[in-house]
Amino acid sequence: MAALRVLFIVQGEGRGHLTQALALGAILQRAGHHVCKAVVSKGGHEIPSYFENYLKAPVVEVPSGRFFVNQETRSIDWGRTLVNNSLRWTEFNRSFSILGDLIQSERPDVIVNFFEPLAGFFMLRERPKVPMVAVGHQFMFLHPQYQFPAGFEVQKISTLTFTRLTGLGAECRFALSLYDAPRLSDKKIVVMPPLLRPEVFELPENISEPFFLVYLYHHSLSRDLIAWHERNPSHRIHCFWNNDKANEITHHSATLTFHRLHGSRFLEMMSRCQGIVTTSGFESMAEAMYLRKPLMLNPLHRHFEQHCNGVDGTNMGAAIQSSDLNLDQLIEFIPRYNFDANELQAWIGRADEMYVRELEIVASKKSQWA
Repeated sequence: MAALRVLFIVQGEGRGHLTQALALGAILQRAGHHVCKAVVSKGGHEIPSYFENYLKAPVVEVPSGRFFVNQETRSIDWGRTLVNNSLRWTEFNRSFSILGDLIQSERPDVIVNFFEPLAGFFMLRERPKVPMVAVGHQFMFLHPQYQFPAGFEVQKISTLTFTRLTGLGAECRFALSLYDAPRLSDKKIVVMPPLLRPEVFELPENISEPFFLVYLYHHSLSRDLIAWHERNPSHRIHCFWNNDKANEITHHSATLTFHRLHGSRFLEMMSRCQGIVTTSGFESMAEAMYLRKPLMLNPLHRHFEQHCNGVDGTNMGAAIQSSDLNLDQLIEFIPRYNFDANELQAWIGRADEMYVRELEIVASKKSQWA
């Protein structure tokens, strides 16, 4: 097949979708295809500089929605989130205009939407003459084999509604999953392996050094980590946070170090640590499970999606789930950790072939859209 021109649209809130885009960009490049440009929605955080460097494609930032965190409860402030975003339609219209202009100028063969809701609304409103694929582990929620945690009916309905909106106008929805499941042609859902960065496969396995690796979604959570550290100063911790005002590396003490977000440094430390604490982000979970690292998952309060991820990890025996940053629980879990990563590694090993094949199939339908 002739080389494809692929336009990425990436949700910039958090880091998981950026990671997926980097991984798929590398897969496409190995197959002789080309990411012509990446549109990244700018929410509440700065887009890391490493993203454009690794993707090897120009990046265009556009306004989009964002989530707000309550500084006291450290949970998502849904009231503030909804009010703020409802007042920003002028900005969102500008984003739609930018997307339309890029499609005209870049003439992509296929659009890949990494769970950015603007893309779904754009497809519904503008109906461009190019097919789109929607990518996200959230599309697995639409699969009948997915097991939701008991209860949470209101949150479940809300999450399913948001997921469907994000996939509006998609010719196909790639449901990223830690395990294989049947294709659902009637729902345009194809279950796909996690998208891991190429660097993960170059990391050494079976190394365990005496330190914990921690990822914090919001720097205000550092208060809880520092409190635990002060009670347990002998345990070495390296923590990555989104504190843009901090130095690149901040030595809080001889055994607690904070790092600004840095993709390759985080992965390198992940390969060496004895255990990981993260906020139930799908990509970090998959990377840690691939590298056979014990996980303590600390999902954001009132964040149903992260709670679902945490249940998935615990059901597979790879993690424990916690509502706080009490690392005593991770210390107790490590001797009991016995997750067998062989099946997961084999599933992820099929990623290149599966993603290239499915995207080529969708791109071949471009003439039907014109």
